[in-house]
Amino acid sequence: MLKRKNKAPAYVKPVRLPRSVQQTIPIRRVYGNAIWQLCTGEYSKSWSFSDINYAVASTEDQTAILDSWGRVLNSLAADSRLKITLANRMLNQDSLSGSLFLKKCEDGLDKYRAELNRVLLHKAKGSNGIIREKYLTLSAKRKNIEEAEMFFQRAGKGLSLGMQRLSSAIHPLEHTERFRVLHDFFRPGHRMSRADIYSLMQSGRHFADVFCPLAMRFYPDHIETDQGYARVLFIEEYASMLSDELVHDLMELPRQMMLSIDVTPMHTHDTVKMLEMLDMRVGADITRWQQRQNNNNNFSAEIPYEFKQMREMVECYRDETTQNDQRVMMTTTTIVHMADSLEQLNADTEALRATAGGYGCELSVLKYQQDIGLDTALPYGLRPVTQQRTLLTKSASILTPFSAQDIQQTGGICYGNNAVSGNMILANRANLLNGNGIRLGVPGAGKSMSAKLEIAQVLLSTNDDILILDPENEFTPMVGAFGGTMIDISASSAVRINALDMEKGYADDESKNPLADKSEFIISLFEQIMDNAVNAKHRSIVDRCVQYLYEDYIAGGYQGKMPTLTDLHKILREQEEDEAQELALSAELFITGSLGIFAQGTNVQQENRLTSYNILDLGEQLMPLGMLVIMESIYNRVLQNWRSGRRTWVFVDEFSIFFRYEFATSYFLKMWKRLRKRNAYMTGITQNVGEMLESKDARWLFANSEFIIMLSQSASDRAALAKLLNISDAQLSYVENAEPGCGLMKYGSAFIPFDNDFPKDTELYRLMTTKPGEWK
Repeated sequence: MLKRKNKAPAYVKPVRLPRSVQQTIPIRRVYGNAIWQLCTGEYSKSWSFSDINYAVASTEDQTAILDSWGRVLNSLAADSRLKITLANRMLNQDSLSGSLFLKKCEDGLDKYRAELNRVLLHKAKGSNGIIREKYLTLSAKRKNIEEAEMFFQRAGKGLSLGMQRLSSAIHPLEHTERFRVLHDFFRPGHRMSRADIYSLMQSGRHFADVFCPLAMRFYPDHIETDQGYARVLFIEEYASMLSDELVHDLMELPRQMMLSIDVTPMHTHDTVKMLEMLDMRVGADITRWQQRQNNNNNFSAEIPYEFKQMREMVECYRDETTQNDQRVMMTTTTIVHMADSLEQLNADTEALRATAGGYGCELSVLKYQQDIGLDTALPYGLRPVTQQRTLLTKSASILTPFSAQDIQQTGGICYGNNAVSGNMILANRANLLNGNGIRLGVPGAGKSMSAKLEIAQVLLSTNDDILILDPENEFTPMVGAFGGTMIDISASSAVRINALDMEKGYADDESKNPLADKSEFIISLFEQIMDNAVNAKHRSIVDRCVQYLYEDYIAGGYQGKMPTLTDLHKILREQEEDEAQELALSAELFITGSLGIFAQGTNVQQENRLTSYNILDLGEQLMPLGMLVIMESIYNRVLQNWRSGRRTWVFVDEFSIFFRYEFATSYFLKMWKRLRKRNAYMTGITQNVGEMLESKDARWLFANSEFIIMLSQSASDRAALAKLLNISDAQLSYVENAEPGCGLMKYGSAFIPFDNDFPKDTELYRLMTTKPGEWK
């Protein structure tokens, strides 16, 4: 009897078990231009992108943002895949110490630096010690690296243009930056070693040594590493109506985690074919159901609702793809989160599932697929997880990665925490088109406190100089504690400031004669002295005398004795015209008389890094002339610093009172224009916004100030600001009955809501506060 031969077993692809942690990394090769070849043969490249203020935008603006984001998704090539990754990483205090914390300088102010460092560390942990970063990773199958480079070059330009329409900027990640993203996930709290590719090749090390964990073990429903535990989840069921808040709320969990949304656009031909098959399948199901009903003599039965719904869905997809410029997107959403213990991991998983359930979505654990789930969630560019959901472009765009724009710039000053994201606001005014700024708020809103905190950080972290025009004597305690110079100006004061000081480079234009500008300034002085009774003859005489007065000083290279008003008065009296004698007589009170504090050589030191001009007791008679002279003195100081390569910050408190004087308004306009070119920033501080906005020139200052701090505002001021600056109602709500120190910041074109409380049990607070009983 012949025995039957057993049928040959089907070929089974062998499974390669990794023998080291490095072998679990699905990267086959890395190239010098930060393009990675993956284990699937695909190539990938990553970009970081900046957030935008979606959460506080108006409904119309949010709709426009989603439409623009949908256009970015629509622009993807059909043979590519985009991975949008949001990463929460733990705050690393070591990395902060070099970029944020202030270093000792042994200048007597280190106690304030230490105190400010403690405050900055507290603010840095304001969002539970989490820093959120966002990345785009594009993957595509190509024959070789040359074709991959050409593809990513074209695709990168397209992504950049698309994100620019959203007011978001993208930055291509280099090897070290891509490695750091993985390192910060696998090994939080550790400093990454050097990641130079060529050095690694020469030393024979694997590139994965830079970022991979020291140990890793996969279980059916979680992963164990040397750093703790991790679990990968995915959205198994999506709600029929997706919410734009889903992604944001999932990322609010204060844990080390990553959320990735893989979007794979279908080719138009494949979409049409898929819809035709679905239509035929639904039609066949309906026909079979009707046949069963007919066999049971039930000829009046209506088609079940689920069949109608499926048919309507197919028709909707067909209409959207053919008429409304929609594409079909295959979407996969995965989340990997970490915890120190398995108990905490389980609790966090339930919290995430509850959050997703609140939006009608079901979040499930990838059972026995934790390894491929991890490869999908991390920004390698892979998607080995097969679970996908078919979405139209407008539905896929609802899963928006945008929430709140954060500003964290190198060399920036801390202005508090973002009220939406909780992250620190580190803004560098040097990065703006102009660094000029305005601070606004009702009494008690914290304007002076905010300005003093900025001043303290500038003094303690830079070599910049600060000049303050103080009409209310509010800055005296802080200036004294920081070793600054306080110049008290009044008729009875021994202080003398020469109104005719003129530094080299005084003219607005380098090719312009500086005497033209100086003559204009001196004519303004006489206009204040003579109550605007200066006529054309007076102006000609003043201009002639000014030319003669500065002749020797300019010829000597701006060296020698500086002319004074006393010298000008003498020259005027020597002139033959009656108008010259009228000028000399009118100015006598302010030159040789009892109010002649600006007619002699300067006798105070104005070279201190921190200099405050206290004009509280200047008096009504001296106020117009004094303000002109002080602003002229400030301008000359800015010129000195500019020539020596130093930056100057000018703060003007109670800004609105100066706009009662036409000459002061004109001078501020000039300073707002000129100081930008002289490496200086003007900052006005005021509470009476309405009074300022009545002035056309003041409105010009607002429109040309790239940096505005808006604290709590009255109803009328809110309406005026909203109209002037085009602020939405959602953004404006942050300055309605806001807590002291909290409000809305305009930084360039961005509006950032912020919280900026300061601990009261500090020496700095006692120096900066203006509340009665809290002054130092």
